[in-house]
Amino acid sequence: MPDPMMEIGSSFNWITPAAAFIQDILNAPCSHFGIPALSKWDRRGIKRLLTQHGIRVWGLMYTLDMETLMFSVPKAKAQWAYLVLQKEGVPILYAPPEVVNSSTTRHTRTPSTPKSRKKTDLPSLLNQFFEFLDRVDKAAGPP
Repeated sequence: MPDPMMEIGSSFNWITPAAAFIQDILNAPCSHFGIPALSKWDRRGIKRLLTQHGIRVWGLMYTLDMETLMFSVPKAKAQWAYLVLQKEGVPILYAPPEVVNSSTTRHTRTPSTPKSRKKTDLPSLLNQFFEFLDRVDKAAGPP
């Protein structure tokens, strides 16, 4: 006769929700979204879309009934995420109420990709630092 705890533990994927829960704690405060699992948007597509717009996303997982794709974003970026999802035509099942209510009244602009930051490699950064030190030494004069 199989062990009942073994049956419960092996009946569903408990690792993904546990990892998402830990990520929620580490990235708090956060906001949760849900979209239909049978839409044209999958986990990779949602992650790609939001990260392209400067929004960190985690906890991408399907509900036990496989009807909803859930994910989390930082609370500070929830409004932006909602606008991006709307602009791209992602069917949203649920979003934080404060985001939904404020987006219909406050925001009229459409989201766009944020300007990319200039990437600086470590050698260049070190050179700039040493040049700065040289200028400081020259300005201070002889000891």
